[in-house]
Amino acid sequence: MKKQSKKSQVLAYLKRNKRGITGIEALQKFGLYRLSDAIFRLRNEGYNIVTDMVQPDDPDEAPYARYYLGAEK
Repeated sequence: MKKQSKKSQVLAYLKRNKRGITGIEALQKFGLYRLSDAIFRLRNEGYNIVTDMVQPDDPDEAPYARYYLGAEK
């Protein structure tokens, strides 16, 4: 059985998880350090990936991106 690529794992996750994914979640679930690269490649393949910049309640924490699979065109 062929091992699934990190990009394919992210796409499958986005399809089944409507709350999206963050960089920390991608690292924990898939060992993926560069979620933004996987998102970039998926967008280049025509997938509608929506980025939501989240501002944490704690002002000392940095904002982070949460990616969602948007409606298909």
